[in-house]
Amino acid sequence: MPAYRKLVPTVLKIAVLAVVVVFIVRNIPLKLEDITSFMVNANGRFYLSLLLFAIFLMLQAGIWVLIVNASLSDSGRLAGGTKGLPMLQGLRIFIETQFGKYIPGGFWNVAGRIVMATKAGIPLDAQFAAIIYENILLIAAALVYAMMLIVSLHIVPLWVGLLLAAVFVVIYLFYTPLTALFKNLFVRASRWRFLQRMIGKMTKSFGGVEMTGSEVSLTRNQFFVYLSCFLGSHFIMGIAFWMLTNSFDKGKVGLFYAAGTFATSWLLGLVSPLPGGLGVREGFLVYFLSLKLGTETALQISVIARLWNIMAEVLFWAIIRAVSMLARREKVYET
Repeated sequence: MPAYRKLVPTVLKIAVLAVVVVFIVRNIPLKLEDITSFMVNANGRFYLSLLLFAIFLMLQAGIWVLIVNASLSDSGRLAGGTKGLPMLQGLRIFIETQFGKYIPGGFWNVAGRIVMATKAGIPLDAQFAAIIYENILLIAAALVYAMMLIVSLHIVPLWVGLLLAAVFVVIYLFYTPLTALFKNLFVRASRWRFLQRMIGKMTKSFGGVEMTGSEVSLTRNQFFVYLSCFLGSHFIMGIAFWMLTNSFDKGKVGLFYAAGTFATSWLLGLVSPLPGGLGVREGFLVYFLSLKLGTETALQISVIARLWNIMAEVLFWAIIRAVSMLARREKVYET
């Protein structure tokens, strides 16, 4: 293989990293000296909240791995003792592609995850099913906390919250026909030519992979178990954000208020044209937090929260890299 071909992956990684860093620096309204000053003077609650948020991200990634393997099981790929995606490898794929969300376009993290998971031998059908279910479940879990917040603030009446609960009951009762409809839509989408071409281009470097259009879905029990997992992980995220807001020592917010605020801002940030929900997410954080802490403190928290989010992702990445290196050394030692 020519030397330049060996350098291409490294150059691409450096280029992607540079784009991510430039985008983040340009969109976080803090000077380097402000960031340094804050980090030096931050109290222990801030760093504990950072660790807790990294744990939330790990849980979210772990649930994705479980959904991938459940999708593999449904498609029959795990029959005969075939192993699915190992947890550690899945966590690496998740976090190493997560930074792609900061590249303009808003889909590079998903594209990167597809490429890396395909290299790991995961069929595209299972991957797409996992991505779709993951996002449905994430939005559903965040919607629960968001509804708790906006009902408590009397932004919407109580009957809207009860309507959401009724929707979950309907999904549970009629899960089988709804799943059949979902399968039909998924199979049709998998046959779209532009999607096939896009997947072919992304996987061209290792032979090209095509979607088979198989019907992959979660059972009703799996769906609601994973929904419960996301509700639990969102609660941990809420605790982390609650600790972050209270680490400023400029007023207190309740635990469920903090959890609902972060979940609602994340949901509303999905409509932002900028990667990572930039702008919209911070705006709604300021709105909800200002009701309890005042506008100035809310603005400070909204800016630091973006930095805090990125730092937690970097911490997650560093932990997984360290564990992966230790695992490789252990294998070398055993052989």
